Amino acid sequence: MAHDFPPNVLKKKLLAMMVLRVVIALAFLGITTWFQAREYSYAQLNLHPLYAIVVTLGLLTIGYALALNSVRNLRLFTFVQVTIDMALVTVIVFVTGGTQSYLPTLYFLSIIGSSILLNKRGGYYAASVSSISYGVLIDMDFYGMLPARYKVVNYFPAPAWKHVFTTVATNILAYFTVAYLTGYLAEKTFMAEKELEAKEIDFERLEVLNRHIIENITSGIMTLDENLRVTSFNRAAEAVTGYTLKDVYYRPVHDIFPEMVGDGSSPPPAGMRLEKKFRRSDGREIFLGLMFSRGQGRDASFIVIFQDLTQVKALEDQLRRDEKLKALGELSIGIAHEIRNPLASISGSIQVLKNDLKLDGEDLRLMEIVLRETDRLNQLITDYLLFARPAREKHESVDISSVASETVKVFGNCAEAAKIGIRCELTGGMFILGDARQLGQVFWNLFLNAAHAMPDGGDLTISSRIISRENVKSADADSSLSVEINVADTGEGIKQEYLEKIFDPFFSTKDSGTGLGLAIVHRIIESHGGGIDVKSSVGKGSVFCITLPLLEPYPFH
Repeated sequence: MAHDFPPNVLKKKLLAMMVLRVVIALAFLGITTWFQAREYSYAQLNLHPLYAIVVTLGLLTIGYALALNSVRNLRLFTFVQVTIDMALVTVIVFVTGGTQSYLPTLYFLSIIGSSILLNKRGGYYAASVSSISYGVLIDMDFYGMLPARYKVVNYFPAPAWKHVFTTVATNILAYFTVAYLTGYLAEKTFMAEKELEAKEIDFERLEVLNRHIIENITSGIMTLDENLRVTSFNRAAEAVTGYTLKDVYYRPVHDIFPEMVGDGSSPPPAGMRLEKKFRRSDGREIFLGLMFSRGQGRDASFIVIFQDLTQVKALEDQLRRDEKLKALGELSIGIAHEIRNPLASISGSIQVLKNDLKLDGEDLRLMEIVLRETDRLNQLITDYLLFARPAREKHESVDISSVASETVKVFGNCAEAAKIGIRCELTGGMFILGDARQLGQVFWNLFLNAAHAMPDGGDLTISSRIISRENVKSADADSSLSVEINVADTGEGIKQEYLEKIFDPFFSTKDSGTGLGLAIVHRIIESHGGGIDVKSSVGKGSVFCITLPLLEPYPFH
């Protein structure tokens, strides 16, 4: 089955064939003239036909080139060229000797060219035209039917008919043989090129697919060359780090990930997993989980896959804290039952003794210390119980801003708030489902914590706003909106190494603290389906951010 070349391929082959036609034709004409000049003097040679052929060949080539871009049917144009070539070859054979010419081989070149351009069908066409043209030419020349004055040399002896017949028959057979062979090879070459092209297309599609997968995978992927310079950075890597490929391309990996490869001289062993802190381009610090593997090639000697584990670490810390809370809850309940009753007896007995005994001076002071410390111990046990198992009171619709405002008023009248300026920026009418007493305890503990962080005075700011649930870190409710309340102070701030521990039970930076205040806050907020987070800078202050699910529909007006 014949296969046709695409127009752009056929056009390139035609251009190449035009140049080759001129070169080969002129070469054969020159060689033939040289051989004939060796046998005959130049005075006996008629070179005008050769001049005419050369001029005709040049004009045809120019005409072909000019018409090539405007021709619509390239195959028909190619057949026309092949036909004209056959006619031109026939003229060349005639002027160079006819039956005695050395150039019937030019038909072979035309047949080969036709097969290359038009495959097997074109080869058979050229062979047929060549056979007819050559047969008619030799027959007419043998019987003297053509004017001899147009030949370059007109002194050839007349050959015998049997030699002429044998030459014609042999050439015609050779023409069709060459047409078959070159057409077959052209077909095979065309099919091989198509298969190769199909494979190349598959490779391109595979490369595109591979690039698409790499760019859309959720893990950051980075490749390093043999000198540990960044050579690729997928979209997930850009999202995690905040850097673009343009920012990191061909930079030493140590400049971007200083904690990853130490001094940057060599990467960790292949297959090794690491968890490192990383500072994004915007300055935010996150946790990265990294895995290294060996690659191939100079530009991908190492492959690094990494993920943002910040939220995972936060969940791990929360689970760890919950485990501690659970254990502490069981312990606190036991303490309440085993200690509170004897403590009540001790406190009552001391009260009776104080009233019955007439104490004064140092004895009275010691008795008051015993009573005060007994009350303090009782309050500590109460805090344990509140932390371990918040009262399961019935939750109802509560205006959280109103609860915060009332707590601010009470706190403003206590001694701890004497040197503090309090500013309220609360929006009313933000209702949540909760317990007003427990939420008041949350704000009271946060206000006391802020006061202790500002022993020389400062500013305490309480503000609120409505946010969407997608911006909430820890939330279990179905509401699509939340209320966010921020309690900000201008105190001493919290050291970075303490930030992860401040909600842990019994952790305190104060000598007199029990370490349960913020743990109770966290517990109550968690029992209300909310979350609490803290941001702090040493010397500048802290901001505690509380988020609680808002009751819907919220009256926006």
